[in-house]
Amino acid sequence: MNYLTDHEIEGLIEEIKSGNNDAWERIYHNFENYIHKCCQDKLMKFCMSDAERIVFEDDLYMAGWQGFVNSIKNYKPENGKLLTYATYYINGEISKELDFLLNPLGLTERPKPKKKSEPCETESPVISRVSIDDESGISENVLSYALMRKKHSDGAESEISGEDNLNRMSEISGLLKYEEDRKEELEKLLSDNGISELGGYSNERTTLQILEILRQTTDEKHTVTKEELKRLLRLYRIGRYKNNTSVPVDNTFNKIVAEILLELNPGKYTDENDSDYRIKYDGYTEDKLNKKIKPDKSSSQKVESGSAPVLNGLFYVHPFEYEETDRLIQIISFSDMLSDSEKEKLISKICDLTGKYYTTPYWDGKNLKFNPRAVHGRFTGKKSSDREKLANSLKTLQYAVNNLAQVRFKFNRYNAEHELVPTSEYIHELSPYHLVVYHDNYYCIGLKKGDTRVWHYRVDLMTDVEIVSDEEGKIVPVRLTEFEGLPIFNSDWNPEKYLAEHLNMAYDKPQDIRIKIKDTDYTIIHDWFGDHYEKVDEVTGADEEGNEIRYDIVKVRTSPSMIVHWAMQYGIKVEIMDEEIRSSIRENSKLLEVLYG
Repeated sequence: MNYLTDHEIEGLIEEIKSGNNDAWERIYHNFENYIHKCCQDKLMKFCMSDAERIVFEDDLYMAGWQGFVNSIKNYKPENGKLLTYATYYINGEISKELDFLLNPLGLTERPKPKKKSEPCETESPVISRVSIDDESGISENVLSYALMRKKHSDGAESEISGEDNLNRMSEISGLLKYEEDRKEELEKLLSDNGISELGGYSNERTTLQILEILRQTTDEKHTVTKEELKRLLRLYRIGRYKNNTSVPVDNTFNKIVAEILLELNPGKYTDENDSDYRIKYDGYTEDKLNKKIKPDKSSSQKVESGSAPVLNGLFYVHPFEYEETDRLIQIISFSDMLSDSEKEKLISKICDLTGKYYTTPYWDGKNLKFNPRAVHGRFTGKKSSDREKLANSLKTLQYAVNNLAQVRFKFNRYNAEHELVPTSEYIHELSPYHLVVYHDNYYCIGLKKGDTRVWHYRVDLMTDVEIVSDEEGKIVPVRLTEFEGLPIFNSDWNPEKYLAEHLNMAYDKPQDIRIKIKDTDYTIIHDWFGDHYEKVDEVTGADEEGNEIRYDIVKVRTSPSMIVHWAMQYGIKVEIMDEEIRSSIRENSKLLEVLYG
């Protein structure tokens, strides 16, 4: 129920933008019960026991909360009342979550809503799931031959390796060569090799076989005609099942292909939905199929057999283009967050999404050809358990950032035994605002409990990260403060600028600092400050031999304490011009002289 007036809500939202946490808590508590009511209204439409409804409501509340958060982020007074605006987001997320809970695969029958006159049964709703047996594993001999034959016909070179492959290819080559005019020899060849007509296949099974053949053997540059597809279907059956059952007659075959296309592709072609096509064919942009087919008399959902046209130029549209697949494999190969075996597993899965024509220098189809140990990073050689902990911490923190939820965790350090140990028994609590990467380290930026400053925590040093919940199990919302990057609204916060201003993730207040460099040394500046520097002046000087040298004066805004160490790191390559910082550098130099003198 909405207890605040519309005028009060608009005023509170303006205060939230400036980081007023009290205003944020008032808005949250004002809508908390309303989100629960939206969940209950949805669930009351279904016959469920009280226990089931409670379990469902917890999940729906989290979805509704996310919808509420999104509405706050996007709300503007011209959108109308916040209650109306937020309800759209809240109910939308609740509906999506309910669909997932009741129908996770999109294949089940949802519990039917009860009629007002019907009493509600208390037994659990029946949720039936449909599974399809795995039909993968087409005979490599047969389809490899089919691809070789197609490549050869296109003028491309092909290779077949392995004595068994050669023997089988020879047999199948003879099978195809004499298929039309030497049927008796064909049948004898099939019989001698244990291949016979073992019975037919249903249209449903034929549909799956055709789809798998298209997936494995075609792409944008390698299409098939109807006749080639029929030949590949027969080879599929011979290679996998030693079954020489004839493929469907033309009308039936055309109908099956047409129904596959109708199911997987948009109803009518437009420029906007071109990327939604899963299987394309010659004439798809002119809706060649839709203009020819007629509904079957028995059902408007079926295609009349004789109306399905002959379609050529068929090819499967893979989830990723080959260039995209290359980039994905490169990212995985060069990652220092994954072990060798994890890389091989992921790349193998990605390659399974491509056709037989895809090749990559990183993967030979079975083994990772790239040497992952050649790329060294911060996590090279780390135990898989350490990488897994980091990945889990990042996942939890990202969930918290998305849902404006507080987190708690332990903070750690390394000891002499290379072990990660807690710095203390203190449990940190944080309102996380952002996740960033700074020089190979992940950091979580947020407001620490009991402090007004925004803190940075290295994520790989955080363990036991969990969402903070209240006594009722609901998330505890983040606290707000005066910070330009508050995630409660879609602000123009620039993370690169923030990192440049907090050199080495320091906490002191950034200030403008002038640096003298040669015009050949801008790479140093760019590596640390990105594009957030400005040339403000030019000066001249002399080298040791008295030759005149031109220098640039560059202004950056960053941490005054960390710029001292940064300047000492680069020695005579850079010179700080601000006297206060120059004085700090001199003091540090004296300490080094004492230490190393």
